[in-house]
Amino acid sequence: MTHEKENPKKGGEQKREKIVVAAIDFGSTYSGYAFSFRDDFQTNPLKIHTNHWSSVQSGGISYKAPTTVLLKPDQTFHSFGYDAEDKYAELSEAEEHQEWYYFSRFKMKLMNALDISKDQTGSDRLFTKLERSMEIEDIDGKKMPYMAIIAHAIRYLKEHLLRQLNDKNILEAVTADGIFWVLTVPAIWTDSAKQFTREAAKEAGIHDDQLMLAYEPEAAALYCRLLPIDRFESGGEHQELVLKTFERGKKFMVIDLGGGTVDIAVQETTSDAEIKTIYKVCGGNWGGTKVDESFMKFLNELIGSENMRQIKNEGRSEYLEFLRGFELKKRTFNIDLKNRVVLKIPPAFMEIFSEKSGENFQNAIKTSKHMTALSLIGDKLNIDHSLFTSFFESSVNDIISHIKDIFDADICLDLDGVVMVGGFAESMIVNSAVKKAFPDKKFIIPLEAGLAVAKGAVLYGHDPDIICSRICRYTYGENICEPFDEFLHDQSRQIIIERELLCDGCFRKFFTIGQEVSLGESVEMRSIFSFVDEDRQQMRNFPIDISVYISKKESPMYVDEEGCLLLGNIEIKCKNGQWPERVHVTVKMEITGTEVKVTPTMHTGEQVTATFDFL
Repeated sequence: MTHEKENPKKGGEQKREKIVVAAIDFGSTYSGYAFSFRDDFQTNPLKIHTNHWSSVQSGGISYKAPTTVLLKPDQTFHSFGYDAEDKYAELSEAEEHQEWYYFSRFKMKLMNALDISKDQTGSDRLFTKLERSMEIEDIDGKKMPYMAIIAHAIRYLKEHLLRQLNDKNILEAVTADGIFWVLTVPAIWTDSAKQFTREAAKEAGIHDDQLMLAYEPEAAALYCRLLPIDRFESGGEHQELVLKTFERGKKFMVIDLGGGTVDIAVQETTSDAEIKTIYKVCGGNWGGTKVDESFMKFLNELIGSENMRQIKNEGRSEYLEFLRGFELKKRTFNIDLKNRVVLKIPPAFMEIFSEKSGENFQNAIKTSKHMTALSLIGDKLNIDHSLFTSFFESSVNDIISHIKDIFDADICLDLDGVVMVGGFAESMIVNSAVKKAFPDKKFIIPLEAGLAVAKGAVLYGHDPDIICSRICRYTYGENICEPFDEFLHDQSRQIIIERELLCDGCFRKFFTIGQEVSLGESVEMRSIFSFVDEDRQQMRNFPIDISVYISKKESPMYVDEEGCLLLGNIEIKCKNGQWPERVHVTVKMEITGTEVKVTPTMHTGEQVTATFDFL
């Protein structure tokens, strides 16, 4: 087994000419896109175009749309974003929504991809592996293929961007093949979640050689380091800090606070002005949706979970409008004003509550454990400042706890600045709490922090080689048989093959957890597969499979020991349909960009193909 470092530029090359680079920021709660032209990138890299979305119902305008998909009763696509929310509200008011399919905030299911983490007892636990055929439930529990729903979202954003280019009479000079796409993903996502997303993009009409994935905190860093001083909050006040953070040789942390996930990456600008990751990426589901969960728990306690279920079912339109109102308050809450938060309670809420519980809504508030923090005046629910802030506690505590762990790591002791981006970073409660927890650290936040990822992904698409190395999240290895060593191996693992005593199920590693892997760095596995035996002649048409495993241990001994998981299989096929009698295949495994690539070569020079399946 050998390691190679190829020309770094090879790892990021793509076959398609990049006349336009378009990034789709597919988020848990909100999604959007950005794009720029190759010529503009070369002269003014920050000349990046975005779209503004509007809602008929609320009248608001934003640079992202809700990640919401609405399907017709025949399961065909109807609308996305605000259009989907508005149409569904209209259907609900007319009580015609029952047969329609309404999917919202569905990206988080990808967090259930195959992974290794610690449970509360400190033991390894496994998440469920993603499957292509897995289904997802809509708001009423009706099921649809999960990949199809993600594909609908990506396809809509792709076609919306194409229409925008058409409307501006730009696309005449740019064919669809001239557009290169970048999809943003959390850096904490597993290989199976990334493959699932890539296959959904393919279903949405984006070819593999037109697409790359970008890690969200990395993309944000690329954008922020190009921003002028006046594009940061308190830019003049922190001018020296902003400039120092991205100097060559300096280390900095990027915290991407999204709707579903929080992603944290620690990076360093090299002497060549490239960026390398110097500490393992980490994060979790501590974003804005965790605040929503706390708020829903509060409502269930106040009104009763069964009453809330009835309100959701019988007053669907009002229920969704109420949640939209809470989302607005969550994003715009001013922690300094100490004012009460006012939420409008729809009449249907009070009517259904009174009908089902036999109790007056006003009395329910007066007798609740939060009675001193709540009041109802007409249809206005007034929530005390401290109670509203408490909805953020669980999310904020998780974020602060994990940031502290990173600050305590030896390699992170001399960080020069902390950059906070993402829509959740615009919350005054969040960024105020984080700054207060680390008073000796310097934080910088770009204006329009929610756009940093999308715009940075465009920059990454134009020049992916700007990211020169990353840190392995796992130890990668394959399942092999080694010569049996009685002092090293378990007796129960002894097997005999062709009169040789071997140990079965040994873990031979390619890359080690915590290892810095340069773009284009590869490892070769050499395996000999023999088909000489007459009893096995029929196998000459079968593909060769190599199983790849991951572990959070640096040097696992066996592939089936605690903490080791089967990541996926490399399937190698002979192009002429039949293997020769004795085969010697070299398989090269390479970290390219954000994904793993495998390349097989036969000793005869004949062409073979390899696919790495994580699903």
